[in-house]
Amino acid sequence: MQDFEYPLKASDLEFQARILLPDGAELQERNGAFVCTYALDGLALMRIHCSDNGLFTFLGTMQALPGKVRKDELGAELLQMLDEDSAASMSRLSESVLKSEQSLKCIIMEVRPSEQEDSEDYYLARVFAAGMPPLLLIDAGNYRIPTRSGIPLGISEDLEQPLQSLEWDRGGTLHMHTEIAGALNLESLHQSLVECNLEQYGEAIHVRLQA
Repeated sequence: MQDFEYPLKASDLEFQARILLPDGAELQERNGAFVCTYALDGLALMRIHCSDNGLFTFLGTMQALPGKVRKDELGAELLQMLDEDSAASMSRLSESVLKSEQSLKCIIMEVRPSEQEDSEDYYLARVFAAGMPPLLLIDAGNYRIPTRSGIPLGISEDLEQPLQSLEWDRGGTLHMHTEIAGALNLESLHQSLVECNLEQYGEAIHVRLQA
């Protein structure tokens, strides 16, 4: 795998971003954002943008609807639809993939300085997610899976899910990744994510963000 690390700053909020990509994937910097598209089982898409207004992270996988052809050329176009209005971005993505006879599993996570309540102890994040593997919050060698009404954040199939809030303890690491093909032992997978031992899960895009 390829391993990239970047310090990020959104006004007075600081992050450490670690991006792990499959061999052969290309990380680009475009209009102030880190972006990547890479053909896996579906077309994996990633965008990380940081400004004084906040940190905005997008990760997803596009696939063709049953009986249709996947249109990989749409990947760059979808990433260009993303901006700092996450709700509007999600709406544009949903409309575009439907018109193109594609499906999209994705997560958008935003952290805005203007919405923080106690940033010395934790960051308040907002999450839009549909059809993705659950997020992991990792701290001191342990992890938890954030839930809403008992359901892990990220796994609902509905792109119209409302924004959901997430308290992210300072010093903790948030790990998200695209879908990993094949039968998985979840306990083994999650332990590998905690330890960032990802070689056997190299056919996915992994994003680790530390608050």
